[in-house]
Amino acid sequence: MSEHVCVVIVTFNNQEMLKKLLDDLRMQTRMPDHVIVVDNASRDHTESIVREDYPEVEYVKFSENLGSAGGYHEGIRCAIETADFIYTLDDDVRLRPNTLHEIVHGFLMVEKSLSVKIGAVRSVGARHPQSEPTPLAICPWRGTLFRTSVVRETGLPSPDYFLYGEDLEYSLRLAERGYCFYWIPTSICQEVKRTRDGKVEMGVFKKRGTRYQDPFRLYYAFRNEISIYLNHCLFRKLLRTILYAMKVVLMILAKEGFSGRVAIGAIAAGMRDGFRGKLGENRRYSPI
Repeated sequence: MSEHVCVVIVTFNNQEMLKKLLDDLRMQTRMPDHVIVVDNASRDHTESIVREDYPEVEYVKFSENLGSAGGYHEGIRCAIETADFIYTLDDDVRLRPNTLHEIVHGFLMVEKSLSVKIGAVRSVGARHPQSEPTPLAICPWRGTLFRTSVVRETGLPSPDYFLYGEDLEYSLRLAERGYCFYWIPTSICQEVKRTRDGKVEMGVFKKRGTRYQDPFRLYYAFRNEISIYLNHCLFRKLLRTILYAMKVVLMILAKEGFSGRVAIGAIAAGMRDGFRGKLGENRRYSPI
């Protein structure tokens, strides 16, 4: 394959998982032509590990945390200068040796065999149920391959969402231009479960569910979904988000009572700012 492939990874205080991922990239049967690690002001040893142990990697470190939205905006902005394809990864995944080869090959095969515009294709987890490429609605950053020409046409992902939802908004932008997305089952990108993934399981009215635990996660998740669905006139999805917010509030009240007021306040603030279109980082809800 002659295509120039750039891998973009955004990381934050996750040095051990990042190291394993960079080792996986070194073992690829189809090596990446360029790897960019965007560090959101990590306070661990990420910088020394990358600079000393992985000199082939382009390392970009922010002086402050700009969130996943700012990280992918910057990484993709750098990648489009030279790449034909951009493969985006979170820092908490593992790859098989043929992952990159299969995702590029899969993109080219789907593009050749289907009479639709391909915006992106995505690697699957180890237990994906299908053996053939199948359509998907949106492309989260984890394990997604974009053709650079599509990114240049559509523009960069917005940095304004700070945390959560910027990949949803970008997928909607691509879809509105007529682009489609597909799973590539032969390319495996497996998420590694963190000891603390920010979610907690709760129940209300005999129904179980999960929600983000930290107030900052609740704030950005609800704010950004509301803003995105409003801007793209997806009113049914907007209503679903509002109803889910009410369910989460009931969960918190049932489980925590008055002590859950901070989390409920974060949901309310996020919804209010979402309807107002107030984006960017809210210093009151900065990640720890």
